Amino acid sequence: MNLKRTLAVTAAVVGIGASAIAPAQASTGEENQMSPEACSKSQSASTFKFAIYYNSNYGGAYRNIGYSVWDFADERIGGAPQGGTQPLNFCHGGNGNLQGIKNNAASAKNKHSTYYSVVYFNSGYKGNSDWIAPGTGWSQLSNTYNDNASFAWQSL
Repeated sequence: MNLKRTLAVTAAVVGIGASAIAPAQASTGEENQMSPEACSKSQSASTFKFAIYYNSNYGGAYRNIGYSVWDFADERIGGAPQGGTQPLNFCHGGNGNLQGIKNNAASAKNKHSTYYSVVYFNSGYKGNSDWIAPGTGWSQLSNTYNDNASFAWQSL
């Protein structure tokens, strides 16, 4: 009887200890929404490797994005529903400043040296897409011009 109780207490203590030292999880939604890299730094100075622009030819307002975005109209901080939507908006001034990115982007740049940046027509990385090769940009999106809902990093 004492052995069973000792084992149960030991298992509970080990379980509590293991949960207490679990690594912290970064919220990619929070980074895309709140990081100074998104709106406080220029595209060339930001460590975020993708920039999406309101106008063709990399004009107007833009936003730096560091992580894949399931839905431009609702990029959740913390991932879980929190009442209402949390859209990603253009910033940095110019035409389109503070407007939602979803269905409003005309051009994009990929500063990454390895991964393709892919803009998708539908939320959830679905539908027609524009694949932007590493280190290049599209001065006018083709398949997702003003019809863009999500973004992801991809490799071939």
